[in-house]
Amino acid sequence: MVEVKVDLDKDVVEKLKKQAEWCDLPLEAVCKLILSEYTRNRGGYLFYGSAPGNRKIILIQWPYITGQVILTQEELKALGGK
Repeated sequence: MVEVKVDLDKDVVEKLKKQAEWCDLPLEAVCKLILSEYTRNRGGYLFYGSAPGNRKIILIQWPYITGQVILTQEELKALGGK
């Protein structure tokens, strides 16, 4: 695995923390699950192009289907869950 550090806005972190609490998982585990499912499910793409005023635009297309992750007790423990 590769470790990646990401700086997120406070409002984003608060929403992710709520999800983490609901799942009874650490924040980092929830972020890992979200990014993993985004990249593994069909339909997730980034489009990059030019925007008026010499700016750039990035369009984020989310996958078409709901991702599902079923964790064994060992996998859950490895993610820091209970």
